[in-house]
Amino acid sequence: MPWLETSPMTERQRFVEDAGRGLFSMTELCARYGISRKTGYKWCDRYEAEGRAGLVERSHAPEHCPHKISDRVAQAICEARRAHPSWGPRKLLGWLAPREPTLPLPAASPAGDLLPAPAS
Repeated sequence: MPWLETSPMTERQRFVEDAGRGLFSMTELCARYGISRKTGYKWCDRYEAEGRAGLVERSHAPEHCPHKISDRVAQAICEARRAHPSWGPRKLLGWLAPREPTLPLPAASPAGDLLPAPAS
């Protein structure tokens, strides 16, 4: 007998259909599918709101990062590095601070992540 293989999407669809039939409590149904009740309710709510498209796996990546260096700041740091290729991030930020007082400069570590290795 061949093994039965299903996709996560198919399992979610079956779960939602079984939940709609009302034959089992949410606790029993979630135990049968090996998921938490929180996940079970989430899938049912998404299916009700969006249909089958609501069951698609979603990205866990944040939509935005509040600490991200803005393009303007990154450009200023890179331009300073081109002018002074042997300087490190701390020295570049110290040099930029009085010249660009309105620019929200990051800490040395994230600024250093932007920079290519110094020219030898």
